[in-house]
Amino acid sequence: MLFKNENVFLISHSHTKPSFNLASEEYFLCQREENYILLWRNEPAIIIGRHQNAYAEIDMDFISENSIPVIRRLTGGGAVFHDLGNLNFTFIKNGQEGFADFGEFLEPVTEYLRSLGLNAGFSGRNDILLDGMKISGNAQVNYKGRVLIHGTLLFSVAMNTLSKALRPNPLKLEAKGIRSVKSRVTNISEHLIEPLTIGQFTQGLSHFLSGREGCIKAELTGQDEKAINSLIETKYGTWEWNIGSAPKYAMEGTVLLQSGIVTAYFNVKNGLFSSVKLLGDFFAQGEIEELERLLVGTAHEKRAVLEALKKADVSKYIANTEAQELAEVFFK
Repeated sequence: MLFKNENVFLISHSHTKPSFNLASEEYFLCQREENYILLWRNEPAIIIGRHQNAYAEIDMDFISENSIPVIRRLTGGGAVFHDLGNLNFTFIKNGQEGFADFGEFLEPVTEYLRSLGLNAGFSGRNDILLDGMKISGNAQVNYKGRVLIHGTLLFSVAMNTLSKALRPNPLKLEAKGIRSVKSRVTNISEHLIEPLTIGQFTQGLSHFLSGREGCIKAELTGQDEKAINSLIETKYGTWEWNIGSAPKYAMEGTVLLQSGIVTAYFNVKNGLFSSVKLLGDFFAQGEIEELERLLVGTAHEKRAVLEALKKADVSKYIANTEAQELAEVFFK
């Protein structure tokens, strides 16, 4: 039985900022010593696994146009889309040195789902299925004898947005990161015998878990929030962690400009261009290698690329082309 003969603090809070919620997981895992269960929801966001490349998982143009942030989590596994129709849970437990049994941690969650008359059960490596379709993916990480296992519960997620956001750009990419596994998913709300709001569903799970022996309801303190906000400033709110910390990768992009076709071949390490090659049937006066060298060491991020290109007269190297136009080859 999970947390047998141990106290566990259950915190269900109203913070919906994705960076806050991911930072709070690290805070309670790494800076506290107690056992915890956290229940939380995020505003629309893409949450990517620790070892993933965002460009291999996400339509970056779509999320930019729709102001959907990308946040990297501590755990491995695949990319997921969160919105306020998704309930997330986190278990943090002492006394776990190695890989933990997902089934032990997910048992109380599946029990709650069954109490609502749902045909839910643990399946495969780390999923919860409902009538054969995925409603929950889970991942874990260890830290100094403590384990964190967290997962999603798709309750009333905007599936149309999910399918558009979790679709990589048509760039040719060789990434050493872990790729997501696509599964057939469904919303819990569509299978309920009696309708519930996401708020009622959350309260129900909180009540179900807090009814277990040793479970104590708690709230975030001012000290907790101060420490969590510090982690946002230094980590979970930064491009360096959320995008730039991906494993090294190689990409290829092509655009059609007024001067002709331009293809960029580039390698990225620690979020920065380590090499760039620009080829095509365009006309140029200057040596294209000068422009390539200008980009080496620049972050693979639109604003940074544009700022770097503006330091040169791009039309000297690729006729009739402005910095804004050429920048797109690294993201299209």
